[in-house]
Amino acid sequence: MSSDSLPLPPQRPISATIHIGASSISLLIYTENPEGKAEQIDFLEQSVPIAHDVFSRGKLNRSTIERCVNILTGFQQSIDELVAAVSMAHLRVVATNILSEATNKEILLNRIHISCGMDVEILDDGEMTRLIYLKTRRRVSDTPSMRSLNTLVLHVGPGNTRAILLQKGRITSYSSYRLGVHRTGESIAKNERTNSYRKSVRSQIKGPLDSIIEEFQEANIEHIVLIGYEIQLLRSFIKEFKDKSCSSEALTHLCDKAAKKDDDEIVQSYRVDYQTAEAILPALEINLAVVDAFSPKRIHIPESDYELGLLQDLNLTPSLSGEFTMEVIRSAEKIAKKYKVHMQHARQVANLSLQLFEQLQDIHKLTEHDALLLHISAILHECGGFISNRAHHKHSQYIILNSEIFGLPRNDVEMIALIARYHRNSLPKPSHSTYKDLDMINRMRVSKLASLLRIADALERSHAGRVSELEIRVSRRRLHIFLLRVADAHAERLAMQSKGDLFENIFGLEINLVEDQLS
Repeated sequence: MSSDSLPLPPQRPISATIHIGASSISLLIYTENPEGKAEQIDFLEQSVPIAHDVFSRGKLNRSTIERCVNILTGFQQSIDELVAAVSMAHLRVVATNILSEATNKEILLNRIHISCGMDVEILDDGEMTRLIYLKTRRRVSDTPSMRSLNTLVLHVGPGNTRAILLQKGRITSYSSYRLGVHRTGESIAKNERTNSYRKSVRSQIKGPLDSIIEEFQEANIEHIVLIGYEIQLLRSFIKEFKDKSCSSEALTHLCDKAAKKDDDEIVQSYRVDYQTAEAILPALEINLAVVDAFSPKRIHIPESDYELGLLQDLNLTPSLSGEFTMEVIRSAEKIAKKYKVHMQHARQVANLSLQLFEQLQDIHKLTEHDALLLHISAILHECGGFISNRAHHKHSQYIILNSEIFGLPRNDVEMIALIARYHRNSLPKPSHSTYKDLDMINRMRVSKLASLLRIADALERSHAGRVSELEIRVSRRRLHIFLLRVADAHAERLAMQSKGDLFENIFGLEINLVEDQLS
């Protein structure tokens, strides 16, 4: 038999990720190799003036909406051509969070759904934080000195800026600011590229810049990592890069050169489209202003293409790595300490909650991510006592809803707030705020997790860590909780009478506490 007649080896299914960004729409088509790593098949990108419309008019022009639909239709055709030969494993379509500021965003989302059959997910701060974290961890791995130095990671996006402080390789502070490249650029009159324009940019960003300085001025920042679409695009034009870093003088020199060019010259010199050209100088000025404020020894800018890197990171599973999980927990503990939570009690309730979660896995059938939400809820369940001990569960909900927990999207924060609210007193009711907006699946998630938190809180009634280790056994109608090394569970049994009801209602199991006869 000739080699021509041999059957072709089976091809792997393809996946695709689309990002509707501030000034472009991009597509990454990829497949996974046998080792589970993504292999790029194609990468496409086309400009679109979303940020210009949002920050100049507050809504999208009809022409912008139609351009978005046309681009996505073309992308879908590219995907379909490949899917004709192999199967489609996964398609994810996400959009920049500045789209949420457009008053007519629903028109765009509906047009995309009807014309392209795509459901668009708007990236929130939590997801963007996760993506920046991934970039940061890679930078730390590539630059050993960052593991011992105080490093500020700055992501200047189209509408917002995020700053992460790393000390000895660990995140010790995180903040976000209403400061962005396009938000700044569109707020300034289109004068010629003169020193007055640069002064206007500096004047426009003074408020947020002062906040950044106040937040990190005591940190003794030694290195700064600059992340963002424009600054990474310009990296190759910065001279004097040494050991993957440059000086502040080199960045200043590039900014001075760019300020002397008009849009046509910027397009030609830096090989960008006109949408990006308008953002170049604001991007440089914002980044340079932060660098000037802290005078770091060195500046790091990733070599990779920002947009391609973003699409690749979006492909990574949203399940949190152990390292990232610890950063989320540390963020929650920082909030708890701010509101004077009794940390020993909070950690003990978290410990008991997770023991219950793990040993009852076959009954509740929740995920590892749900375990994280339970953990954070346990840490923060009593933060409302800072406002008042009376109805502190409602105050806890309020504080959590108005806090930013590092790396968690808004819907997770809302879930945590509800779980914390239901650690005592009233059970979930359809009339309760936030809870009433959930679908049936998420209402059940809240109820299951809150039921475990209530049991754990009852077992830690004494606030003294008397109960530290559990063993669970389930009979036909009862949940038997064996309290290891506890001889008398009278106080816990009394507490369980008012806190075990939610679990019993959901799972139909009566809770039975069993003392350790050997204690």
